[in-house]
Amino acid sequence: MGEKEAMLVVCANDVGLVYDINTCEKIMCIHDCVAPPCGLAFVDGFLLAASRTDKDQPIFGSAIYFWAPSKIKEVQKSYVAEAIGPIACSKDGVYLVGGASSGHTYIWEIASGALLKRWCGHKNAISCLAFSQDSSFLISGSIEGMVYTWSMVSLFQAEEPRPIEGTEIYPNFYNVKKNEHKASITGILTMLRGQCPILITSSLDGNCKVTDLLSGLLLHTISLSSSVTTIAVDPLEQFLLCGAGDTCIYVTVLNGIGTKKSSLTCFEDNCQILSGHNAPITALAFCSKGVRLVSASKDCTILVWDTRAWQVINKIENKIGGHITNLLVFPKRAISTVHQERNFRPIKFPKLEKICKPTNETMAFLVPSQFSKDVNSSIVSFNSSNLLAEQLLDLEEKRTLEAVEMIIGMNIQDRVKNQTMAKELTNMNMLLQGQVFDVMDVGADED
Repeated sequence: MGEKEAMLVVCANDVGLVYDINTCEKIMCIHDCVAPPCGLAFVDGFLLAASRTDKDQPIFGSAIYFWAPSKIKEVQKSYVAEAIGPIACSKDGVYLVGGASSGHTYIWEIASGALLKRWCGHKNAISCLAFSQDSSFLISGSIEGMVYTWSMVSLFQAEEPRPIEGTEIYPNFYNVKKNEHKASITGILTMLRGQCPILITSSLDGNCKVTDLLSGLLLHTISLSSSVTTIAVDPLEQFLLCGAGDTCIYVTVLNGIGTKKSSLTCFEDNCQILSGHNAPITALAFCSKGVRLVSASKDCTILVWDTRAWQVINKIENKIGGHITNLLVFPKRAISTVHQERNFRPIKFPKLEKICKPTNETMAFLVPSQFSKDVNSSIVSFNSSNLLAEQLLDLEEKRTLEAVEMIIGMNIQDRVKNQTMAKELTNMNMLLQGQVFDVMDVGADED
């Protein structure tokens, strides 16, 4: 069976349960663990993160919780500026991203907790977030059916980032593209098949779209008569599973998808149908080897399937109450006693910031035209400032073209300095607001 794994079942009633995926034996119970759909993430292989609405906080009603699986009772709670629904962690464990009900997107650096970027990504609430396999792209989906692809490189370079042109998946009322969605996005996945990365999106409109991630070209459509509530792809990328509102799980073979550019539509009659739940499917998850599938439903049951025969081998009844909103499979060693070794350093929980701190950006506009460089050295020696001033004075007296260019450059520099000062004042104001928020946090925690 390979590496032993556990599954985390997050319910809608402030309880998270951890089971052994093979024996279905309950390992532990995590209190205060609740998350909306797509609001659970395994961060960098050692932390569990969940977004939730905190009813005990009078000012900031939304928080992101962190747990260490090995020390599940130690929790870090970070209040954020607005309600966060879906969250996602980059594959390299560097970034944590959260989507707000206002349409804003937040990116934090996990190690420091610094808020690196906040921008308006959608006009309506964000329902799904995912990173590409190489963490170079962020994909976001909203309740109106719009899907955007963002380049991580350009995100941090622009004041107001824009999605990659040509990759947008628009709702029906906004555009007439073939890869449109007409309702809320419920799932986002990426694959590395063929010569290009593949993007898979699902929606409550009953469609699951397979597109080229970089170009937005529609490759395949799975059309169901019921809403698609969640999706999953096995680790070998052979099967695409669609959990539906009609209590069924639809299995589609992915052979050929992504290797040839043909816009095909597959209907539910062409899918293998898995039945076993009595209410809409809420979550799907595979084990690392792909031989086990875990499914959850609003009927408060969890089913474990053998994917070689697509047969149910275990069933778990949630007797605590509340339907399951999220499923997560992670290595069982994460909750073992390995962290009690002598050289183990305690895990540091990130404290997420509420606002972006100002960056110390320095811009150079005037560069001496004459410099000496030793061919055997990479060190460049520029002329001294006094010599440069003398050269500028000579140029001004002679009224040369170079002098005019220098004066224009200096005027531009002054104008940019004024803009920079205005930006610094704005950032200082934001810092003061952040300090006020922190004081409010401390007061709320004391209460």
